[in-house]
Amino acid sequence: MKKKKKIALVAAFFVFSATALGLVAMVYAKYVSKIEKTGTATVAKWAFTTDNLAGSVACELDETYDATTLVADRIAPGTSGKCPILVSNANSEVGIRYDIKPSTVANQPKNLKFYKEAAHTNEITGATTINGTLAPGAAATTVYVYWQWPYQDGTEEYDADDTTDGENANTMTMTFDVVGTQIQPVAQ
Repeated sequence: MKKKKKIALVAAFFVFSATALGLVAMVYAKYVSKIEKTGTATVAKWAFTTDNLAGSVACELDETYDATTLVADRIAPGTSGKCPILVSNANSEVGIRYDIKPSTVANQPKNLKFYKEAAHTNEITGATTINGTLAPGAAATTVYVYWQWPYQDGTEEYDADDTTDGENANTMTMTFDVVGTQIQPVAQ
């Protein structure tokens, strides 16, 4: 009888253990579903342009100089003008910052200077540029690089440099760098 009790006790222990494990497994059971969603994002178009990409910039004299003092289409001390550069963001979907500066100038008269504005007070030198921003889809706008060759400052060196440039009568050519850079989008 002792043996039957032992077997019954072991059997009861296994039944109890199996029941307890089943209950524990039920406590940790859960529903799991996986749903996949696909999203899309379209890259914004970049199309910053300038009208001067394939050609030259026609620099203009601000005034019509009297033919008795200056031959047409020539520069000399006392003249000034501007070089128009058209920048456009009409086909872009991002805002841009543009920077413009003369990159190479051949045969520049020594005293001729480039400026950011018509008042000739903010000279473009070295890393100085004319800059601004255009919103996405902004229509073309004309930006000017102004120049001036001042007439007489009262020093002999100034006059000697102007005289040498006049004797050489070279044709000045200018190349402008026009760089458009995307403006980082701001979160709303």
